[in-house]
Amino acid sequence: MKFITDGMLGKLTRWLRLAGHDVVYIRELGVGPGEEDRALVEKAKLDSRILLTSDVELNRRAKKAGVQSFLMSGNDVVSQLGEISKMGGRKVEIALEKSRCPVCNSPLRDAGPQEVAGSVPTKVAKFHQRFWICTGCKKVYWRGGHWKIIMETASKYERAVGHAEP
Repeated sequence: MKFITDGMLGKLTRWLRLAGHDVVYIRELGVGPGEEDRALVEKAKLDSRILLTSDVELNRRAKKAGVQSFLMSGNDVVSQLGEISKMGGRKVEIALEKSRCPVCNSPLRDAGPQEVAGSVPTKVAKFHQRFWICTGCKKVYWRGGHWKIIMETASKYERAVGHAEP
């Protein structure tokens, strides 16, 4: 699914990108103050994206303009991911193999230790064999310390939506 998110959903934006969804974030559109709502609705319509918002009035205006819009009520990423799962009829799965860059939204590609040498700390290159490089911003990812946090959050989400592994 392709989404566009408002300024209150930055964390959700990164998580959806990790799950492989193409997500445009309002702060990346470069629009000025007071133009955000119009830009969100126009971009959603132009690119056939689902607008995710926590703004009741924006949700109403988007629907009136013929944009598929979903009002997010959760205050944390776990409950928001649950809402997306219910809306889409399937759970949101986090896997680096399918991810997009959480920073710029470009696809990630596999890379070996030799390719990332000099781009990651020496210790990381020595102890990790699998890396992913963003095809857009060239940021390098690996299953390091942050991966544990990602998996803990994913586990909370799985329990919340009832899809936890036995």
